[in-house]
Amino acid sequence: MISKSFFKSSFIYSFVGALPYASGIILIPFFTKFLSHEDYGANEIYLILMYIVQILSSFGLDTYIGINYFEHKDNKKRLGEFIGTVLLALIVLGAFMLAAGASGGKLFFHLIFDKKDHMMFFPYGFITIFTAIFNGFFKTYTSLLINQRRPERFFWLNILNFSLTVLLSLILLYAFPKTLYGPILGRMFPAIIACSLSVILLILEFGFSPKMDFIRNMANFCIPVVIYLLFVWVVSYIDRFIIRYYLDLAFVGIYALAVKIALLIDIVQIGLANTIHPKVYTIWKDNNLRESTLEVNRYYNGFTAVTLLVIPIFMIAVPLLGPLFIKDPFFYKSFTFISLLCLGFATRGWYYMFLAPIFYFKKTKVLPKVLFFTALFQIVISIVLIKYFSLWGAVIANFAVKPFQALMLFIESRKIFTFKINKWKLIYLPVLFIFMILGSEIFLRNYNRILIGILQFIVTGLLVISIYRRELLTMFRKQLSH
Repeated sequence: MISKSFFKSSFIYSFVGALPYASGIILIPFFTKFLSHEDYGANEIYLILMYIVQILSSFGLDTYIGINYFEHKDNKKRLGEFIGTVLLALIVLGAFMLAAGASGGKLFFHLIFDKKDHMMFFPYGFITIFTAIFNGFFKTYTSLLINQRRPERFFWLNILNFSLTVLLSLILLYAFPKTLYGPILGRMFPAIIACSLSVILLILEFGFSPKMDFIRNMANFCIPVVIYLLFVWVVSYIDRFIIRYYLDLAFVGIYALAVKIALLIDIVQIGLANTIHPKVYTIWKDNNLRESTLEVNRYYNGFTAVTLLVIPIFMIAVPLLGPLFIKDPFFYKSFTFISLLCLGFATRGWYYMFLAPIFYFKKTKVLPKVLFFTALFQIVISIVLIKYFSLWGAVIANFAVKPFQALMLFIESRKIFTFKINKWKLIYLPVLFIFMILGSEIFLRNYNRILIGILQFIVTGLLVISIYRRELLTMFRKQLSH
């Protein structure tokens, strides 16, 4: 069964590692208070533009550095050369993105946005490019820390970044109310500091001695990854642009707020995955495995069990606590969509389980294919559903794309890895959970929202206990023996 140290690491990587993103959650009450409805939606557009620039400027090196660290960790000189090459690549890519933005950013905004949107490349878009580049350095370094299993340094760097983001955003919001300087500059200054610290710590530990013989391997690994990440960006964010096209920026704000709240579940899952995968990779390497084992499956079983218990708790907490923090009734519409948005994460264990072999065995060339079909699916159903069902269409598309993406990953992953799993624990239970939640949402919709959530949690708890009773008994016996 999963050990105490697993949950300790998982806590650090889940909650502390997500603090740069969680700062956006913390700031929601202030953004909804100090920004207009349209500016709140515009801020979300700038934020997702930052993500795509970050993908291009870091070029998949945050993934590359973590995976390939294991290959060079026993050779100090070679490891230093490897890290130096990654750092040099980040510098060159960042400079290129900055030059491209300065020369073509204004034209890009003119082509993409209408005048009524009041979306400006100077100064907000240009600042966003700087922020994205600096964040790329920081994310690459924290990915290395995860794979080095250095949770203490990971903890303090992320705490610093989070604290500065929240503090500076609040100061700027109060200094410049009803403008976007608060959220835009509040992201940039902490990114500069986090980037600077990351570079200094990397050079102090590894020096700066890049070797060009890494470039070919780096390109072979990173090009498919960055194409994959661009498609991930499409899957994750293209619906905001479709909403803006059919509706307006205020509706973008409502939907983005609902998604951001639901992503708290994703934060927990990312932390669990970040803890699981270094252990899984070690087991595969030590035993030269290309098939599932009971030991590895237990990690994904635990991932699924935790997820199914977190979702109903979350569905209780949001309508209960949301109005305490968000005072503008306009944004209460977001709470309507929470249940279905959360349900999509019930199948996320499949995604991580099928993705791990692709990264470990460096078969990343299949990822663009997987995400191409996923992105195409997302775009088509989003256009159709948003056009005819407004925001509910975006929510349904958001839910549907997650199991579809996992299915696409499975089709490719099974070609390089043999999966032997307990179908009840990893497949049937999440599906049963989804139907149970949907049924209760439909047939009990006229009852108290909190009571429905409590009932959902009780039923889910009973299902998890019945399916995982052997693992739970083993865990309790181990705890009692200590």
